[in-house]
Amino acid sequence: MEKCKSLDIDSDLTCELIEKSYNYGIDTFGIANLEYLREYETYPIDLLDNYCRGVSIGLKIPNEVLNRLPESRAIYAKHYVMINDRLDFIAYELSKFLESKKYKAFPIPASKVLKDFKWRSFISHRAIARTAGVGWIGKSLNLITKEYGPRIRFASILTDAPLETGKPLENKCGDCQKCIDSCIVGAIKDYEFKDYPKDRNYSIDMEKCVSKLQEFSKDPDIGVMVCGICLKVCPWGKN
Repeated sequence: MEKCKSLDIDSDLTCELIEKSYNYGIDTFGIANLEYLREYETYPIDLLDNYCRGVSIGLKIPNEVLNRLPESRAIYAKHYVMINDRLDFIAYELSKFLESKKYKAFPIPASKVLKDFKWRSFISHRAIARTAGVGWIGKSLNLITKEYGPRIRFASILTDAPLETGKPLENKCGDCQKCIDSCIVGAIKDYEFKDYPKDRNYSIDMEKCVSKLQEFSKDPDIGVMVCGICLKVCPWGKN
């Protein structure tokens, strides 16, 4: 923890990591100061203890895959798996690069729900991306970027490398309720917040959402827990 507070920022290393990331074809990149996330729920609870930075990488979902929902849900499911696999590979390669520079690097899988952790993963990729300045947390709890809206999948790397960080972004959804009105199970609540909700249950009825995702996953043509409607209807990122 003390090391985190006294980092000498390495701008050259930061630039090299950014360049390598975009050479792998990523669409969004950011670096978070993990001090902002010490109060976030993680698994295990001491997950962040050895790290000061969170690297966020994102890949965009093709527009037409989302625009043609719900008819294209089986195709969306295929891209969902493919993009997650690609993100995991890139996170692995970037972690190897950071290790070659003698720093710790812990890649967090793009999509890994823990069955005993209330439909959460090791840490929120969206929280890291928001803290890095990639985008803001929307009413649907998706990470919204100015360029792509919520049409992005993310992976993260935890590291102790002295990287330059971005700044957290506030919610910019305003009075828009597109995701609330369009949710097919009415799971998204009209809850206003500045940065992020202190409890996700204020914003989302997780039981309604997860129940529908599980229903979709049982369809042989889909096979994974995806819906995508809240991604499709968000005005941010639409062509």
